[in-house]
Formats: sequence, C-alpha cells, structure tokens
Amino acid sequence: MATRRELAFPVESQEAAELAIEDDRTGIILDPLRWRLLEILGAGKSVTEISEALDVTDARVLYHVQRLAQTGVVHLEDDAAADPREWRCLPAAAVISVQEEQEAGRSSGQEDRQAQVAVPEAVAGQFNQAFREAAEGMYGPSFQMSVNHNRARLSEAQAAEFNRRLLALIEEYFPPGKGDRSGVKYGFHGVLTPIDLHPLGDAEG
Repeated sequence: MATRRELAFPVESQEAAELAIEDDRTGIILDPLRWRLLEILGAGKSVTEISEALDVTDARVLYHVQRLAQTGVVHLEDDAAADPREWRCLPAAAVISVQEEQEAGRSSGQEDRQAQVAVPEAVAGQFNQAFREAAEGMYGPSFQMSVNHNRARLSEAQAAEFNRRLLALIEEYFPPGKGDRSGVKYGFHGVLTPIDLHPLGDAEG
C-alpha cells in the first residue's frame, strides 16, 4: 500500500507551491541520507552548512545534492566560478511530497539490490536473536561477545592489507571442521565498506 512522505519548507516564493513525486525518482529521493538532507535544508543551505549539520564530508554532500537536483526536488546554485563548498542547495517548492511504497520503484536496479543484501536479512535476524538470548543469560557468564563499529581514513593499500589480515583470521578459525564441536557455536559477519568521500579541497592533504 502506498503512503506519502511530506516536507514543508519556510520559503516565500517558489516555482511551485507543492511538488509531488510519484515516479521512479522516489528511489533516489528516499535514500536515507538524502531524505535527512532535505529534512534539515530549511530555506536553503550551502554545501558546507549541510556538511556540518550532517557530519559528513562536503564532497559527499555535493554528490547527494547533485543527485537530488537531477530529480527536480532541489535547485543547486552551482556557480562555476565559486568554490563548490559555497554552492547553495534550495528546495524547489514550499511542500515536497514523495510517494512511498513497500517496494518503491528504483532506478538503480542491480546496484540497489546489491546494497540491500549487504547484510542479508536472515543473517541479521540470527545475530539479533543471539543478542537477545545473550541479554537473557542463555549462554551463561563465560561466553565471548563483541560488537565493533570503527571508522578511519585509510589508503587503498591500508584497506587492502586490513582485509587480507582479517580474511586470514577468518580462514584460521572458521573453516569447516576447524572449530571445537563441544564449544559454543559462534558467528562472525563483517562489512568493510567506504562510508564517506575525501573532503573537497583537501585531495592532496
């Protein structure tokens, strides 16, 4: 069943009072970070202001506002003579309404399906169940459990080396027949992925 998400902007003069999106642009607009960008946009902000509000790099913001501009929900004042960090992103209407369906139409096809299965639902369910059981004391007091979320800026060589060493540990401890059948069954699921772009104007730093 279709529902609608709607945002109002404190603007006095726009090309349209309301802009309704009901086609395949919804998949672009409803990306969580892009929707958050729209939520904090107000009457308009520069790339730098959005970057500071969302705590992501200006290069990442620029990518997303350009994608939003392609859908027509925002205007990007991209003066070629100005620093891109000062380009302003403005809402295209006083009210923007986006149709949302359980399986929203998407324009990115295979790429989007790959993103959706980065942590397969069955795997996520197993881990969430295990954490609930651990909280209830099912495994006793001596089991090992860890949840790590780490961020760092790495070179391609450093990321490759980290991945190689991690895979070596997995191959050492998790191959079939390697474990102790009398022990507790452990699961490990890791995701190494870029989460932000290099800041604008600092590519040589």
